[in-house]
Amino acid sequence: MNKVFIHNPFFRLCSAPVFGVMVYLLIILINNTVEDVNELFNNQELYVCIGLSFVSFESMRLIIWLLERRSEEKSFEIKIAYQVILTLMVSLILIGLSISAYFRYVIGFSIGNSELNIFLLIFGAAGLLYNTLYFSQIFLFRENKSRIEQERALSENLESEFVAFQNEVNPDLLYESLENLILTLHQSADKAEEYIDCLASIYRHSIVNRDKELISLQEELRALDQLVCVLNNKFQNQIHLNLSALDKEKTLIIPGALLVSLDAIVRNTLISAEAPLEVKFNYEDGYLIMSHRINDRLKLHQHSIDAFMRLQRSYSFFSEIPFVQVKANKENYIKFPAMKVSEPTELKV
Repeated sequence: MNKVFIHNPFFRLCSAPVFGVMVYLLIILINNTVEDVNELFNNQELYVCIGLSFVSFESMRLIIWLLERRSEEKSFEIKIAYQVILTLMVSLILIGLSISAYFRYVIGFSIGNSELNIFLLIFGAAGLLYNTLYFSQIFLFRENKSRIEQERALSENLESEFVAFQNEVNPDLLYESLENLILTLHQSADKAEEYIDCLASIYRHSIVNRDKELISLQEELRALDQLVCVLNNKFQNQIHLNLSALDKEKTLIIPGALLVSLDAIVRNTLISAEAPLEVKFNYEDGYLIMSHRINDRLKLHQHSIDAFMRLQRSYSFFSEIPFVQVKANKENYIKFPAMKVSEPTELKV
């Protein structure tokens, strides 16, 4: 709690003189006019008001410091009431004793009840303001701590989602590929060997890049070509990629992002010779866009949708630009934040 402003030495040195001047001017103006200030202004009385401010603020600060050191568990509402009552009581008792002693031993007569009440009223209001400022900062600390913990939890959750996405193996693709491989073996050993090479390249890509956060788009597209090779064995070459508008060298992407997206598209789209699937790629407004014509199945494949949602959450771990999917004009647009490799800057001598 040493970060609370009331413990700051600069605040302790400056607040009492400033408030003491305000108290003295306020007391003069209560029974007089502005024109009388110059005539009634007295340096000794001003110093007394500044001294009383020091007594008030330091006594309240000491009470707060002692309460902060106590380890008793109390509700925050009880602590507020307990602290306000205790600080005001101690502060006003000290102010009353100090001002009474000043009038009796310095001025030579007792202070009147009305003058004493004015002092107590002003310093009582100051005590309430002092506690209000203190608790407002405590509330701010609590709110900031809560937000930081929420951000930390969100970050940890995103990181775990990213790790889960990286380590995920697509069981449906594996089993279907093995079934297709068995069928292909009966047809042609050469085709089966090519099929095995494509399938092995996909999982080799996943294993090699498992510990990487980002890879080049060119490397991801090579694995995507292998996935298209595997899928076309089942769909009779009805899946096509249009990559003519891509800059493959500088764009970075999460490993497996395009593979998961294409797998989700294929599993949720009706594909035939009359309705082939063409997946187009291009850039627009800071996004790498993967698009295709909508031809949804009647029942969507839940596992692919879940994997797609994990990919969406994984992207929020790297980019403030959201990963989005938009359906418009009979087209499905999957938008990846186009993260680029920074060009090194040359130093000019």
